[in-house]
Amino acid sequence: MGSTIIHYNLTNNGRLSFFGSGTSLFAYMTVIKILLVDDQEELLDITRIFLEKGGDIVVETSTSAITAIEMLREHKYDAIVSDYEMPQMDGIEFLKTIKRMGLEKPFIIFTGRSREDIVIEALNSGADFYLQKGSEPKVQFAELRNMIHQAVMRKRIEEALIQSETNYKTLVECTQDSIYMVDKRGKYLFMNSHHKARLGISDQDFHNYYYQDLHSDEETGHFLNLIKEVIEESRPVHDEYRKGDRWFVRTISPVRNEILDLTIAATVISTDITHTRTLEKTVSTLEEHYKILVEAMQDSVYSVDPECRYKFMNSHHQKRLGITGEYIGTYYGDYHDKAATDRFESHIQKVISTKQSVCERYTEDTRIFIRTYSPVLDPETQMVQEIVVISIEPAGRFEKT
Repeated sequence: MGSTIIHYNLTNNGRLSFFGSGTSLFAYMTVIKILLVDDQEELLDITRIFLEKGGDIVVETSTSAITAIEMLREHKYDAIVSDYEMPQMDGIEFLKTIKRMGLEKPFIIFTGRSREDIVIEALNSGADFYLQKGSEPKVQFAELRNMIHQAVMRKRIEEALIQSETNYKTLVECTQDSIYMVDKRGKYLFMNSHHKARLGISDQDFHNYYYQDLHSDEETGHFLNLIKEVIEESRPVHDEYRKGDRWFVRTISPVRNEILDLTIAATVISTDITHTRTLEKTVSTLEEHYKILVEAMQDSVYSVDPECRYKFMNSHHQKRLGITGEYIGTYYGDYHDKAATDRFESHIQKVISTKQSVCERYTEDTRIFIRTYSPVLDPETQMVQEIVVISIEPAGRFEKT
């Protein structure tokens, strides 16, 4: 007589469903360590041999549920396979006991009893599968291996999803950016605690709000136009905006439902860039002050690259050289004789090699000039990328130098 194999499982809605045998879909999984519990020692050995034959399952055995509980306290297992009829404690009571201990392990009842009420009680108590022992070992052990793989894989996926969700929540909640999701009407579907604090609704349920409830009509109109663009065109947009005395930049990205093949919402990541804007304004102000200072000087101030090509010169130096048009990229020697050019280039090379400022004092046409060369280093390579030159005639009129 052939073996009778019963393998039930509970679906998400709590109903019983039946699983087919399947194939070796889980061969890629890491080695699985199981605890096999059965009061028949000869069956333990046979089952262990069959399960370990593939090299992907390691089996430890126990002849009683009581001993198995002690083993569970001391060792880690990926799954438990247990007989139902055992002295002292049957398989279902064993399952209930480890559940009370807080051990959420995949659990398979492997027994000769086939009563439907036992099957239902086992599954309702939290068993993943129920398999009846039969007279064809090769078939039933292949089925048992398949069940073990399915149960362990499902458990590992659940744990991975939980870890992934935990990591995601940690990331979303720890960031100082506002992260939220809205539908096409601007109804909030999600927002992190930072955004709730920004909106002043930390103690309230964000699901009760639309964007318009917390922003002006002008802000709402602009935002909803962006949301409409993102959802209709299914592409992200970037937007920089000001609110009060603060500046923000936000990226609005589409959220798609792959089953419906539709963009159904938009996720927004909004970053406060006020500090950056303040720094930019400060730098811009300093640059303006620098330009005013440089232009007000009666000294020549200019810069060249390592090849002695002009990158900047103030108007005083342009006047000295007689330049009225574009000069950037022109060569120092275009405006000076060979002797003056050679002298200039030698000092530029010294600055490049030493990365130190160089000062020279020389006489030309009976006039004394002092010229200082200062290196500007690339912040990444620390190589000289530019040389700033200040040329001063301590007394008398400036002539071309």
